[in-house]
Amino acid sequence: MTENLPATNKVTYWQPSAGETISGVIQGSGTFKNSLYDEQKTMLLQDHNGSVVSIGLNRYLIHSLKQHNAALGDLVTVTFHGKEQKNNGRSFNRYTLLVDKLA
Repeated sequence: MTENLPATNKVTYWQPSAGETISGVIQGSGTFKNSLYDEQKTMLLQDHNGSVVSIGLNRYLIHSLKQHNAALGDLVTVTFHGKEQKNNGRSFNRYTLLVDKLA
């Protein structure tokens, strides 16, 4: 994915609750300053209403996007399953990601 920030749409940040799903067409990517993680990568999706939503990407989502060769114009569905804990006690956000190649 290449950085491609929409100029005409207001971008909102997705802050999901456990079990929430979002679907949309990839419009681009970017980064933002995060107080916990310094700089965080994001993906911009345009949903069925035309709204552009920014999704913060963790390592799993970045890896999954690369595995699926996700590109601008592809339809992506992201589900947030909630915060979970590894055996070592560290917590992480569990997601699943589906990519439909539309182009």
